[in-house]
Amino acid sequence: NYTRMTDFSILNFENYQEYWRSFTTVEDFRYLPSHKTVGCIVRLGYRSSRPFYEEEQFHDVRKQVEQLRNPTVSTVLNYRQYFKGTDPALKALADREAANVQKTISTIIFLEITCSTGFSQSGYIDFEDSLRKCRIKAQGAVNWKAIFEERKMLKPSKYDLVYYDWRTRTIFSNHNESYKVVSDPQLGLLFSHKGDHKMVPATSRRNFFSGNVRRYMIKSPLYGFMILYDHRIRKKT
Repeated sequence: NYTRMTDFSILNFENYQEYWRSFTTVEDFRYLPSHKTVGCIVRLGYRSSRPFYEEEQFHDVRKQVEQLRNPTVSTVLNYRQYFKGTDPALKALADREAANVQKTISTIIFLEITCSTGFSQSGYIDFEDSLRKCRIKAQGAVNWKAIFEERKMLKPSKYDLVYYDWRTRTIFSNHNESYKVVSDPQLGLLFSHKGDHKMVPATSRRNFFSGNVRRYMIKSPLYGFMILYDHRIRKKT
């Protein structure tokens, strides 16, 4: 049972040789008598505060981390199991969770909430990306267990694909592993899916890219309304 199951830095190295050399310097091989001596210094932890793995450990930890980043449905916690209510928006998200985890569809959530100040905040949330960050306990991740249990409300944030604060008139946009945010002078906001390179338009007006997405507006006692954009991901052939 190795020390850090979520040591994502290990993904920076394609093989064990690259990983091992990251703990060494050119001076080590110039001034120390042998590779064996360099190896001893590395293993004793004098070169870095990072954990050092032997070759077998390296491959095991890398496999664990890759599984966290690209899980199968059978290996992940399904947050929809915590949904016991009747809210239509949460039910729609629960129904889409497995397909998003399997990456057969990609759902973007549009949400606008009114804050205690009376001003609104709105944003576009990548559902799969948000679920994954929750699983790995990333900084600022949404607590989807609490969302489905209705103990917390889903809210847009400046780390989502797009976030707009109506009080300060501040807008944030962020590319992520799945999407690039695109602003088009004619079509407005678009999301370019990095997997199949299809454009997902935010507008409800018919356009050249409308066939890439199915758009659902859902009335919700909890959220007022929520818009879901379902993009069916085209697999490479």
